[in-house]
Amino acid sequence: MTIATVAGVLAGCAAGPTRPEGGAVALTGKGYRVVAPPGWVPVEGKADVALRHPAHQAGLMAHATCEGKAPRRTLPVLARHLRFGLRDVRDLDEAAVQVAGQPGVRSRFTARLDGVPVAVGAVTLQARGCVYDLVVVAPPDQLAAVAEDFERFAASFALTESRP
Repeated sequence: MTIATVAGVLAGCAAGPTRPEGGAVALTGKGYRVVAPPGWVPVEGKADVALRHPAHQAGLMAHATCEGKAPRRTLPVLARHLRFGLRDVRDLDEAAVQVAGQPGVRSRFTARLDGVPVAVGAVTLQARGCVYDLVVVAPPDQLAAVAEDFERFAASFALTESRP
């Protein structure tokens, strides 16, 4: 999953019926759940969970890529796949983290998506043979306004039932 695939979140796609605002979303078959922060509106998209905050023109997403066997790449390399399709990427920081007891990488960067400047915060986790991406995308001057919501969203990540 790349940031370019969540462009629809920022564009404000139509709301989907199955992802409640401010509620937990369990992804059956992918073995995890996240909780949507209050004020974020569900949207349809290619991500497992896609949310939009209309006042800040920001998007949140959660997505798992499970291809049957554990990825061989390191977490920092796996985290960098989010940059595909972006131009003028500038790293602000990258650090190791743990979320729900799983190892991960937290990254923050700015870039251009289809010529538009964006700021991105992401947590990439690896567990059970899957790569989990938790991402916030916003105009650079709006990222700070949604940073706390992203922290709550990322902290809500939990593994659920075993994957098939």
